[in-house]
Amino acid sequence: MKLNKIFAIALAALTLTACSDDGDNNFLGGVNTASGVTVEMGNSQFVTEESQEYFYVPIAVNGETNGKVVVTVEIRQATPGANQEGATEGKDYVVTSKTVNIAAGETTGFLEMANNWESGVINPDRVFDVTIVKASGAQIGSQASCTVIIENSDNPYTMMCGTWNFKALDRGGNEVDLNLTLKTATAGTSAFGDQLWLTGVMGDADYMIRFTDFTYDEATGKGSMKLGYGKMMTNNLAFNYGDPVGVAYPVMLGRNPSGNFSMNLDVECTFDAEMNEIVIPEDAVVIGGLFSNATGEYTGYTIGQYSSIKLTR
Repeated sequence: MKLNKIFAIALAALTLTACSDDGDNNFLGGVNTASGVTVEMGNSQFVTEESQEYFYVPIAVNGETNGKVVVTVEIRQATPGANQEGATEGKDYVVTSKTVNIAAGETTGFLEMANNWESGVINPDRVFDVTIVKASGAQIGSQASCTVIIENSDNPYTMMCGTWNFKALDRGGNEVDLNLTLKTATAGTSAFGDQLWLTGVMGDADYMIRFTDFTYDEATGKGSMKLGYGKMMTNNLAFNYGDPVGVAYPVMLGRNPSGNFSMNLDVECTFDAEMNEIVIPEDAVVIGGLFSNATGEYTGYTIGQYSSIKLTR
């Protein structure tokens, strides 16, 4: 039994110039009183992809400030162009706050937003306008508005995402029948476009089976990926499993022709244009081996095993 999470890859964070609530009047100190300061949107157009969980629209401060600049924006649907549609707040994206505090001496603040991405659904690019409607400590400059374009990210890779039925035999030979979620790797990382993660395996939401080397041929309608032997079975998480294992992380192991554990197996899984079954070789075995966080060596313990795996939707 795992006891607690030990570490995770931290999300990139912006400095305090980017955020805050307008109700906190003391945040970052007093308002700028220096003259000749203007504030405007950093770009007339800002482009992001719907697979990007968070995105940050820049707001530029021109001139030297001796206090913070407080900016309030208004957001509304933009007039869509060809192959576009208007974005709806709350449905397509959310805004952390429509008030941005920019500290003294800083030249850029950021409006933090998050995409509501329904992966696997191909849609037109979505657009909306951000307009500065109020500024304290500065005059509003000529470029008061910015059009944000949320580009569609979906393709054969993301179309694989969603709920899949997972059937297998556990290490005791008992039948396992689960509805699990197949998701992409984190957008912006090297694994995105290459790996797919089947999450919720072996009785825990943090555990996953990784598939690697994703490929799809549009002409033939055939695709493939490999079982990620030797890959961590978490998203960079380790846990305290207690004595005698201690702090460890699960790694996906298989069995070689001699029946021994191995991290160096090349097992290909296939699918077709319908994308409703991932065909996994009948003799493929997935084992969650626990590796010491301190030494990186196999502890001799596992979190479970699957064989005779079937994956359909």
